[in-house]
Amino acid sequence: MKLRETLLLFLILVSGVFAVTAYTVSKKAVDSVVQDLIWKYSQVAAQHDIEQTLAPILEEVALAQKIATDPHIVSWGRNASDEVYRSTAEAVLERYRWQFKSKNFFIALDGDLSYHYNDVPSIRQPSYLRYYLEPTSVTDTWYFDQKAQGQRLSVNIAKDIHIDRTKVWINQAILDKGQFLGIVGTGMDIDLFTSQLAHLDTSSLRTFFVDEKHRVQLILESGQFDYPLRNAKFEKPKLASMIPNRQDLEALTQFMRKQKYGQEAESLMIEQNQGRAVVSINYIEELGWYELTFVDVESMLPPWTYSNLGYIFVVITLLFGGFSYYYWLNVWVKPLEISAQRIHKLAKESDYVVSERSSDLANHLSVIEEELTKSRHSLHKMVVSRTAALDELTTVDVVTQLWNKKGLEKELAMEIARSKREQTAFGLIWIDLGLTDDETIETASASFESTLSAAGRGICHAIRVYDQAARWEDDEFIVLVRTKYPCSLNQLAGRIKSCILSEQMDSEHLQRLTDSLAIGGTVIHPGSSEREALTMADRALYLAKGKSGEKVYIHHCRAPEDQIA
Repeated sequence: MKLRETLLLFLILVSGVFAVTAYTVSKKAVDSVVQDLIWKYSQVAAQHDIEQTLAPILEEVALAQKIATDPHIVSWGRNASDEVYRSTAEAVLERYRWQFKSKNFFIALDGDLSYHYNDVPSIRQPSYLRYYLEPTSVTDTWYFDQKAQGQRLSVNIAKDIHIDRTKVWINQAILDKGQFLGIVGTGMDIDLFTSQLAHLDTSSLRTFFVDEKHRVQLILESGQFDYPLRNAKFEKPKLASMIPNRQDLEALTQFMRKQKYGQEAESLMIEQNQGRAVVSINYIEELGWYELTFVDVESMLPPWTYSNLGYIFVVITLLFGGFSYYYWLNVWVKPLEISAQRIHKLAKESDYVVSERSSDLANHLSVIEEELTKSRHSLHKMVVSRTAALDELTTVDVVTQLWNKKGLEKELAMEIARSKREQTAFGLIWIDLGLTDDETIETASASFESTLSAAGRGICHAIRVYDQAARWEDDEFIVLVRTKYPCSLNQLAGRIKSCILSEQMDSEHLQRLTDSLAIGGTVIHPGSSEREALTMADRALYLAKGKSGEKVYIHHCRAPEDQIA
């Protein structure tokens, strides 16, 4: 795949991942912010309901609590069958009746289970007694349940079939020193309660008023009220029937419990049949009710909001991708294409061939790499050979092909160091052909060089492979011998003389060398310096020249400091 198409595909993939990731993260962030704002909105709405719209019912509750503590009412509760207490208490109730907004009252006495009620339509009836409560009757369970649970107050929207009244019943327990004497209260007209809420409701809000048994007392939705009454089994709908998701119901129940015990309110998101909703929970302690305010998220934040958010990210992604493609095309792709063309040109001009060569950049690089590698190796070989040649020119004598003075000095320095380190002696033999003493011989002549070359060959034949021989200067040679025995040096000196003479082809030169050849040698002990070693060998040569006949002298001293006299 070409470079431009590869870059374009890469940018498309990166831009796609960026857009999806950014949209997902932004959507979650928006959801979180919206949920928090909606929850705060529902909290404010619920608090307003409690402080303003529920004020009438709270006033009724306060009045019912006052009646329950009236001494005349308490006395009648203790003496339910006493006519005097009854008449006195009824007068008190009648006086309070006009303070209730719905102008009615009721009282149920635990002593005889009698239920007394009076309102404006029934004012002409001769007695306030309406019926007697029956523990086995499902219509009277409200009384016996409140007594059994020890509730001081309960508020319930229901229809009393005995007196044919549907009201918001405020049931306040009559207690005296902890003894349950009955229930007193009033039935508030539902219109007085709901009229305070109707103008506040919107289509996005759905409010449930639920008692502590999780029975739904009132539903406020889209400006419409519903107060579900008891069904054929005299049961009210439960909160569980309104929340389809079991996990959401458990979470909501847990939050309601926390709210009742005074813990901080928390935001909760649940699924309803209408969609997602944020729930605000407020516990109305005076009524024993929970106000559950469900705010529909989609009505507060329409779906097109997310679509617009997606369009924004698509536009941003396209701009980012286009700019990136333009930038990398000019900064990266075009220079690489130019470089690839140059490499292709170099590969075509190369003398090296790669098998199955094509126009692929990798194959072109392989061609150039092979050429560079071989050129580098050739250059390395040439440098090594030239270095070796230069080294040979500086350390090897051209005429004799032996070490020259510089080469021998290097070998002698290493041998002295080895001798000192290993405490081993070695020998030096100094050879003088004696040709320079003859004024008739020209040192620059071919015959002189021939004699030197023959002498060099003779020395090479005489010495061992680990000994080192060198042309010191003019017609003098030095041999470094790895032995510590003078007798070995003496034998080697004789062998060197014999080999040098045997290599001479010219009888005139042979006779001259026989008379002038001198060899001096000495054993060099550990601790001697290079100068001392050469001095001792030179003195041995000097002594050899002073001898008559065979001019060979090998000197041996027991210590390096001994001098030759």
